[in-house]
Amino acid sequence: MPELTWDIFRESISDYVGLDIEEINKDTDVFEDLCLDSLGLFGLGAHITDTFKRNVPVSSVASLSKIGELFDLLVNEGVPQED
Repeated sequence: MPELTWDIFRESISDYVGLDIEEINKDTDVFEDLCLDSLGLFGLGAHITDTFKRNVPVSSVASLSKIGELFDLLVNEGVPQED
């Protein structure tokens, strides 16, 4: 499981959406900048959960629109998965 830092998180987002890492910052909009729809946001959430082995409330993910909000949710509310 990779360490959960902003840079590693941003790299994971970059890999998932196929954008250069420099194009991703805390104000990057999931819908407008990454061109994801609500289903894409949940796919991204699943990718992040699998990568960092932390569960977050699905209801909380649904209200997000910025990458920084997703990172903060994972750091502040993410519950480590048991092996």
